[in-house]
Amino acid sequence: MTKKTLFKISILVVLTLLFSANNSVAQNSKKPNVLLIMLDDLNDYVGFLGGHPQVQTPNMDALAKESVIFTNAHTNAPICAPSRASMLTGIYPHESKNFWFSKWTQNNILKNSKTLMQFMSDNGYETYGTGKLMHDRVKSEWNEYGVENDFGPYAFDGKKAARHPSVPKEYYQNKNDGLYSSLADVPNVPASNKVKGYKGWYDIKNRKHFKYVNDDNRDLLSDEKSANWAVSKITELENKSNSSPFFMAVGFVRPHTPLVAPQKYFDKYPLESLQLPKIKENDFEDTYYRSTFKWTPAWAKHYEELKASYTNFDDGLRAYLQAYLACVSFADDQVGKVITALKNSKLNNNTIVILVSDHGYNQGEKEFIYKNNLWEETTRIPMLIRSPEFKKNGGKKVKNPVSLIDVYPTIADLCNIKVRNLKNENGKLLSGFSMKPFLEDPENGKWNGPNVALTVVRGNFKSNEPNGQSYSVRSKNYRYIRYVNGKEELYNHTSDTYEWTNLAKNPTYKKVKKKLKKELDNLLK
Repeated sequence: MTKKTLFKISILVVLTLLFSANNSVAQNSKKPNVLLIMLDDLNDYVGFLGGHPQVQTPNMDALAKESVIFTNAHTNAPICAPSRASMLTGIYPHESKNFWFSKWTQNNILKNSKTLMQFMSDNGYETYGTGKLMHDRVKSEWNEYGVENDFGPYAFDGKKAARHPSVPKEYYQNKNDGLYSSLADVPNVPASNKVKGYKGWYDIKNRKHFKYVNDDNRDLLSDEKSANWAVSKITELENKSNSSPFFMAVGFVRPHTPLVAPQKYFDKYPLESLQLPKIKENDFEDTYYRSTFKWTPAWAKHYEELKASYTNFDDGLRAYLQAYLACVSFADDQVGKVITALKNSKLNNNTIVILVSDHGYNQGEKEFIYKNNLWEETTRIPMLIRSPEFKKNGGKKVKNPVSLIDVYPTIADLCNIKVRNLKNENGKLLSGFSMKPFLEDPENGKWNGPNVALTVVRGNFKSNEPNGQSYSVRSKNYRYIRYVNGKEELYNHTSDTYEWTNLAKNPTYKKVKKKLKKELDNLLK
C-alpha cells in the first residue's frame, strides 16, 4: 500500500470520526419536543390518584408509570377561563387581576406578556394546537390549529338548546350544566305552542343535526376529532424533513359538562354497583363559602337542585356520578390515542409529555356539585410529567405542593430556554418556578418555589382588586382558606383527608394557622 493511499485512508477515517462526533453532538443538543395534554374539570378521579375506587383510566395510568406523578398539584383558579389564562401566561390571577371570564387579551398585564405558545414560537418551536386550551385564542401564536372547542351535542327544541327529557326539570339550569346522558339516550323534545320540538341530538355550534344511529354509526364528538387530528399531526411531523422542534397542545373538553359520552363508557359503571363519594351530612355547616355572597350563585345550587329532583337522593347522585365517570373514561381513551401515536413514532424518545387538568370538581362533597370553590376536590388536579431525560423516575411521586403556574417555567427549563416572557414593560415576569428539581429527585428535589400552592376564587363580585377575593393555600399537610369576608377554614390532611373538620378556631392549631396566613400574605405581596 502506497503512502498516498494510506494518506487518503487516514483522511477518510478522520472525516468519518468528525462527522460522527458532530452528528452525535447535534443529536444530543437537539431541543426536545413538547406535548401538553389538558383536560377540563378532571378531579382526582383517575387510577393513579385513587380519587374514586371504580374509575377506569388505563391510558392515563400507563402514562403515569412513565411519568413523575405530582400528587399534591393544584389549580390557581378553580374555573376554566382564569385558570387557563394564568397557566398559559405563567402569571398568578391576583397579579393580573384576571379572576373571572373577562377577555385575557384585553388585560393590560396578560396581553403584554408572552403566552407559552408565543414564547415557544419565539424560541424556534413550531406550535400546534387543537381543542379547548385557552379562551380567546390568538391565531398568530399557532403554526396550525386543528379542531375548535365544542361542548355539544345537545337536546334541541327547534329554536335553541333545551332540557333533555331524561333530566329532571328541577335540575336543569342551562344547556351545559343541566345535561348528563348517554348518547344512546337520544332526546325527543316535544312540540309546544312556542317551539316545534325536535327529535335527535343537535350540534348547536354548527347549527346542524348531530347524527346518532348507534355508537358505531354517528358523528364524532369534538374530543374524538381533536385526538384524531393530533394523531395525524404526529405522523406528519415524524415524516417531516424540517428538524424544528414542536410544541403541541391538545385540549380535551370532557369531563366538563354536558356529561355526554357514548353508551359503552356508561356501561363501565353500572348504577346498581356504583360507589358514591363519602359525604358527611351537614358538612358545609362549619364552612363559609356561601356566606361570602348575599345571594346564592347558580353554581352553588346544583347540589340542592339534584337533591330536589329525586325521591331518593342517592339515585340522583349516582346517575350524575355515572355520567361524570363515563366522560372521564371517554377522555382517557382520547388521551390513549394520542400517546399511542407518539409512542409508535420516532419522535417519542425526544418528546416531553405533560398532562394536567384546569381544575377539579366536587361530586357532592361539602354538599356541593361544581367547581369554583377552595376545597380539595376542586383545587387538586392530576399532573404528570414524562421526560426522556428522567426515565428512571417514571412512576415516582412528588408530595410537595405545586400548581399550574409552575408548568410554563418547567417547560422552559426542560427545553433549556432562558425565560424572556415580557413583550414590553407593561407585562409581568413569570410567577411560578421550574419543577425540574422534582423530576431529578421526586422525594428530595431542591425546590425554589413556595411551600404552598395558591388558589383564588373571585370574592363577592364587588371588587376586582386582589384584596377583594377569597384564597386558599395548600401545604404538604394542611389547607388554609381565607374568604373575602375574613372567615377562615383550616384542615389537617394528615388526619382529615376529606376536610370534614374545620380547625380554624381550634387553639391547638393557632401556630399552624399563623404560619399558613404568613405564607399566603407573602404570596400576595
